[in-house]
Amino acid sequence: MQIKTKGIVYVATKKERYVVEAFLSATSVRALVPDLPVTLFTDLDDSPFSRAPCFSTVVPIDSVSNFGRTWSEGQLDRIRCLPSSPYDLTLHLDSDTRVNSPEIASAFSLLETHDMAMVECAVDNSYSRQYYGRPMFNVGFMLFRKSEPVMRLLEMWEQKTIEFFDLAAADADPEIECLSHIADAERRRKLLFMDQLSMVQLLSPEVNVCGVDCAILDESWNYRGSAEGRPPPAELKVNHHPSLRKLHFGRDLRLAAMRYQSEGHLDLALSVLTWLDNEEPGQMDVMKLIVVCQVQMNKYDAAIGTLGRLLERYPGYPWAESARQKLEQQRVATDAGE
Repeated sequence: MQIKTKGIVYVATKKERYVVEAFLSATSVRALVPDLPVTLFTDLDDSPFSRAPCFSTVVPIDSVSNFGRTWSEGQLDRIRCLPSSPYDLTLHLDSDTRVNSPEIASAFSLLETHDMAMVECAVDNSYSRQYYGRPMFNVGFMLFRKSEPVMRLLEMWEQKTIEFFDLAAADADPEIECLSHIADAERRRKLLFMDQLSMVQLLSPEVNVCGVDCAILDESWNYRGSAEGRPPPAELKVNHHPSLRKLHFGRDLRLAAMRYQSEGHLDLALSVLTWLDNEEPGQMDVMKLIVVCQVQMNKYDAAIGTLGRLLERYPGYPWAESARQKLEQQRVATDAGE
């Protein structure tokens, strides 16, 4: 019997921040299931984050650019890439996720008896679900095998998404039967620019145009939080909470940098920390980590420069004063030895 390949696929285009998010998610995979292949599709394949060891393969692509909405165009990039997954069995994750459990590896066994597996949107954590008014799936977690029904679904999803995006991008108020219950034209436009709306026309807990055998998983596999204060699942497998994009973003980047630094990937660790320092400048702990990395790489002049910036922001900071003095002495001694 032929052994089927399996792996995780991310699609991150348009902004390096999305590649950074995919890097964080893939790093969480590597920490728990290090042997599971991970592929990134991106138009930013020259980013240091794309070249990180958390990705087994990076596939360069040309991004969609004709709808005037970066976020929505990135969704269409996602849809176009999924049929090209290099795996027989694929788990596609949104970039702004974190894998919390090694059980992610066992999820592929569902594809022995099903075409797909997805998680239903809850009314209290999905804009699309709330205003569309019918059950739908969150497409940030898609486990699928390349069966005929699935490939047909992905093809139709792309076609339907382009149709909806064209309608939303037109100057006229978008009129469409599936949103006739929504009076606000701008709300209809916003929904049409979401790929979940095109998917729900084809596949949902109530709709199955292509005859896909889809298993419905509980929200522990794609946890989006709750506006009503429902507690998270006791055993969370995939965290997709919006706070990962905001509140915990910098924290997770620091932890990833420290992980790669401890593994000897100093160039990558420094790139991560430098990117974070540019995005959220002046954080003491980030600047300290940059100094440590620079010293480990024997970049003494750069480390002294970073310490100077640190002292400009935090005048008289003892650690920075002491570190700069030691490095300047070391540089003098090095120059004298030469």
